Parts: sequence; C-alpha cells; structure tokens
Amino acid sequence: MTRDLEDWDFADAGMRTTQSSTHFFHHWTAKFIPQIPARVIARYARPGDIVLDPFMGCGTALVEAARLGHDAWGTDINPLAVRIARAKTAPINDAELDGYLAWLSEAAADSERHRAASAELFEGSAAWFRDDVARCLRAILDRASGFDDSTRNFVAIGLSDLLKGMSNARMDRTLPMLPKTPAYADKKHYYRWVDNLTRQINPFARLAHQLRRMQAALAEFHAQAGGRAEPFLHDARDLASLGRRAQLAVTSPPYWNAQNYQRMHLLSFRLLGLAEPGQAEIGRRAQDYLPDMDAVIEQLTRVLDGHFALVIGESKDGIHEAVKDLCIQHGLGLVKTFGRQLINQAFFAKAVKREFVYVFSGSA
Repeated sequence: MTRDLEDWDFADAGMRTTQSSTHFFHHWTAKFIPQIPARVIARYARPGDIVLDPFMGCGTALVEAARLGHDAWGTDINPLAVRIARAKTAPINDAELDGYLAWLSEAAADSERHRAASAELFEGSAAWFRDDVARCLRAILDRASGFDDSTRNFVAIGLSDLLKGMSNARMDRTLPMLPKTPAYADKKHYYRWVDNLTRQINPFARLAHQLRRMQAALAEFHAQAGGRAEPFLHDARDLASLGRRAQLAVTSPPYWNAQNYQRMHLLSFRLLGLAEPGQAEIGRRAQDYLPDMDAVIEQLTRVLDGHFALVIGESKDGIHEAVKDLCIQHGLGLVKTFGRQLINQAFFAKAVKREFVYVFSGSA
C-alpha cells in the first residue's frame, strides 16, 4: 500500500462546482462531493469500463461516470434517492415540459384560478400546508399526472426539493417540525420573524424557476455525457442478483449512525406515496452495521472485475478501519489510501473531520 501526496481536500471547491451539472437537483445530506468520484473514475477507469456505486444515494457517482464517458449503474434501497438519481440522468420530453412551464407561468400570475378543488395531499397534510398552498400543489401534481414516467418524475423531484420551504415546517430544523405557533423566530437565518399564516408562497412560480434551471442543466448533461446511467431500487446486500458487472466501483457507504432520510424527507415520502425502507436501511441498527457491510462487500466481489474505491469517514470507535479490514478479508488488495480533511462541506460537521479514500484492487 502507498499513500498519495495529492490534495484530496478540495478546499477550494465551492457551491458552484460541488453543485454543478445536475448535482443541485435535490438536497441530500452527507453525499460525497462530485470531485471525489470524478477523480477516482478518471484515474482508475479504462475506456469502456462500467462504473458501479452500490450505495448511490442521489446518484453523484453515476452522474460523474456518465459525464466522463462511462456507462454506470447503481443501487439504493431508498426510493426517494433512486427517483432523484433518475431525474438527474434520464432523458425527458422537453416539448411536454415546455408546455408545462408555460402553464406554470400562467398559473403563477393567477394562482386563484388554477388552484385545485381539493386541498388534501396526504393524510394529515392540513397540518403541514396552508390550504391555499395545498390546492396549488394538488393542481401541480394533477397537471403532470399524464406525462411519461421520466418527465413526471423530473417534475416531482423538482417539487420535492422545494416542499419543506413551502410548508408550515420550521425553516431552522433539519427534520420537518411544526412550530408551536404559526409565527416564530427563524434561528438559522438571523432570527428573522416568520409567519406561516401570512408569508408569500407561490408554488407555481417557485416550481417554474426550479424546473427551468433543472431543464437547462439536464440538457447540458446529456450533451456532455458519453455514457448511460442506470439507477436501481435494490438492496446492495443482494447485488449479484441483478446479473450485472462492473470494472470500477466507487461508493460512500451509509454510516454506523446513518442519517434518517425517511424522517428528513418526510413530506416528500408522503406526497409522492413512497414506501419507507425503515430498519432495512443499513446504518439504522448499529449492531447490524458491520454484518450488513460484510454482506455488501461479499456481493461486490462477485460483480467487480477491477478497482474499488471506498470513501469513508474517520471514527473514534474504529468502524471505518473495520470496514476497510472487511474488504481485505474478502480478497481485495489495498493499493492506495488518500486522506482528506472535511474543510468546506457540511458533512457530519461536528462528528467527522477527516475522511479516507481506500482504493482496492480486485485481487489481493
């Protein structure tokens, strides 16, 4: 094993670069910045190699692989993550979307006329959304219901990213939480006063702006991409059952104290009618974490013909070292270790200060 002196901190990578291409489509906590898989792919993937991310999350590695000319596939057990990854990579019907954007602009100018008759979005939605906002959201969803799958999903993900900001949830909480009273001080944004009863919310205008940005970025992505990305709703502990192979795998696995994405994106799960993976999600039960990771790595060795890059944060209890050791136990040879300081990313900011990129070869 050798260590690399190249800078992997990416300290100068601001929002303009970490949220470039289609990476900005939807918030996803603790995702790795695209510079990491991009560098791994550029260094270790040969022309024609297929790239895999078994814990793809919202598809960061898949986007970068396709941009660099490689076909890529990935799996995740979280249905919202898979839908985000599809929105970031799948072609859409631009003519259909253009007509929808025209309708959104018209509706934004006269929202009263375009509101749906029903304000019910899901059971209990009245607590989370004002009646006028809910009727607009219902109209937005109804209008897109006849689109093809990719275009309808594209619209849904654009809406999902805006959902919390249009709800009654506190703006200064990571998990959706209702304030005790409609008016409260937003502690995250300079204690500004927020009144959910009176603040201006025009869902049509907000979504139109979001979708225009997304459409332009997706068009640029497809103009650049020389590869195809395929996200799958699938458990990484059963990778081999998909019957696919790859020559390079790069992933940042869920952590032993994983974020609860189902709670974090509660409103999206309910609005889109998504099934929650619950305790099946790796990292939800600490006692199952290493056995689960062992199962994933064993499956990975069945489908991988080349290098594997594991991106994992430093831990006081040595869990990251244990995962690295599991890779070695399964016959993967450690060939490189890259260390990086988490300087400008809000990634477990209080808990993880340092991250490692372990690169393994397919044989010890």
